[in-house]
Amino acid sequence: MNKRNRSLLLLLLLLLAAGAVWYFYPNKKKQKQDNFTQQGQLEITAGDIVIEVWDHDAEDGDSIQVFFNGKMLADSLAILNTHVAYPLGKLSPGEYWIGVKAINEGSTSPASAYIRLINKSDPALYPVNAENLVEFSMEAWVDSAASWKLIVK
Repeated sequence: MNKRNRSLLLLLLLLLAAGAVWYFYPNKKKQKQDNFTQQGQLEITAGDIVIEVWDHDAEDGDSIQVFFNGKMLADSLAILNTHVAYPLGKLSPGEYWIGVKAINEGSTSPASAYIRLINKSDPALYPVNAENLVEFSMEAWVDSAASWKLIVK
């Protein structure tokens, strides 16, 4: 086998190995809903949805991870009285879920995250008003994550 063929064979083997690692390596940032305790559910209208997260009460040092349908939105969010927004994009009809894991419960347990979902599909409804938003609170402990089921109509 000449030098060029060996180089091509080596390149092919490296590409196959890289593809196998990429395919079989688990995404540690993705979570299963089974690992979360469902605290409620609600219905929202399909559209361009934004999620806002904040601490509705006194800031006490809570930090959380935020998930949407198992995908991590925030790895280490210190929840404050200031809203932090994450665009979810256009949600079509179906079932989705939001998850919150406490990293630190702060000085007062549990880690309480206030959630607002805003439908920005109709520009006339934005900024926020009662027709295009829903709000709810989620409570998570370090050893018990919380979830909320969303039914998009």
